[in-house]
Amino acid sequence: MSDAPVLLSSEIPSSSLIIDLAVVEVGGGPLVVCADRDDAVWTWDPQRDLWQKRPLTYAFAEDPLAAEYPDAENELNSLAAAVSGGRVLLAAGGYEQGSALWDLESGELLRGAMYGEPYVGSIATVKGEGPPRFVTGSDAGVLVWGLSAEEPPVELPDSDIHGICTVATAQVNGRSLVVAGGGDVHVWDLARDEQLASFYPDDGSIEAVAVSQIADRPIAVAADPGQVYVWGLSEDEGDEPIYDPIVGHEGGSSALDTATVRDRSLAVTGGADATVRIWDLAEGAGVGAPLTGHRGGVAVVRTTMLSGREVALSAGLDGVIRVWDLAALVS
Repeated sequence: MSDAPVLLSSEIPSSSLIIDLAVVEVGGGPLVVCADRDDAVWTWDPQRDLWQKRPLTYAFAEDPLAAEYPDAENELNSLAAAVSGGRVLLAAGGYEQGSALWDLESGELLRGAMYGEPYVGSIATVKGEGPPRFVTGSDAGVLVWGLSAEEPPVELPDSDIHGICTVATAQVNGRSLVVAGGGDVHVWDLARDEQLASFYPDDGSIEAVAVSQIADRPIAVAADPGQVYVWGLSEDEGDEPIYDPIVGHEGGSSALDTATVRDRSLAVTGGADATVRIWDLAEGAGVGAPLTGHRGGVAVVRTTMLSGREVALSAGLDGVIRVWDLAALVS
């Protein structure tokens, strides 16, 4: 079964490992935006198997101090994307660089970073209506920011939390939710500007997070080096997982996303063991055998639609994106 659901696979032309990717809808199909280990940004059109390198203006170009570093280049570890006014917008940052915003096609810097601003542990696109917004997580807290450089980022309440390394967003029952993880897991409702819940897994080393739902029940999902946790977000639920943590990948899991396929709520994880695994979130159990084919650890997974089918994209140390047919796995 492990290779049967693979719809497509393609290797990044830089022959470098892929450290993050985002997916946006362009021209009726998905466009995949990738960051590689060499701090380059590439796009992949899976319908044409077309790769393009996307040069970007230096993020600090608008900072007066940039003249002191004429040879400096972008150092991007995390990225997110959105479409606005017919343009694909790329938001990105890294462990040595604050968040910035570019026009992906031209490489024009739309909102620059400034020296002294918080570096970025993780970045995600806010799900919901209205102009695009982005969320960044770092040791400085969880910040929500928009397109205009005239509008400063807004820090979410009680988000000054040390060690945040992963953030994710989702629309659940009409609410725009943000989840962040590191040592612990925290969830916010953006419309209410309030923290909904905090969870404290035993290991205290969260690598990836997501927000989803089981039927109409909102949930938070998190992966640590050995397990997958699921917590309920309804008002009458406590801070204990809704079932025992799911034992995951050998060597740990650092990649996670969620999807709903044929009314089944799924989590998709990728691990250091070079496999992708599918989990039924209602049952707390695996779906099928581990998916194999990668030649190194899986650093990132994302779920999206391709030609009307629910799919998961996985990428990592081998520099290959593999597209898995989730519908073929779920009866």
